[in-house]
Amino acid sequence: MNETFKVIIIAVLSGGIGAGVLKLIGDRLAWKRERKAKKEDRAEQNTEEIIQNLKADVMELKIVLEALKEAQKYISYDRIRFLALSYIKEGEIDFDDRRILKDMHKSYHYGLNGNGDLDNLMKKIDDLPLKLK
Repeated sequence: MNETFKVIIIAVLSGGIGAGVLKLIGDRLAWKRERKAKKEDRAEQNTEEIIQNLKADVMELKIVLEALKEAQKYISYDRIRFLALSYIKEGEIDFDDRRILKDMHKSYHYGLNGNGDLDNLMKKIDDLPLKLK
């Protein structure tokens, strides 16, 4: 074989191998880009799903919190009413007991949005004479 012919064959084969290697590298880079894009898409979907789940959880917590608040309002109402009627029946009240009852009523009325049904009883509590220790 002629030396020039050998060089041409080597050049052609080398070029083909080089092109193949470059093609493999290009394919690998494209695959990595696609994989990264898919991961980002999944992450975005997961983020949206997480956000939706958190919104649902917050809504559920709001419902539960409102129910607990309403229950606490009725429990407070009952306790304040019971104590107030007890002190009215006794005809006197201790200074500390009156202060605690007034604080309970304040929490009920303003904190739990009580409806004012206990206001008349609390006026009667204010009118009671203080018990001497």
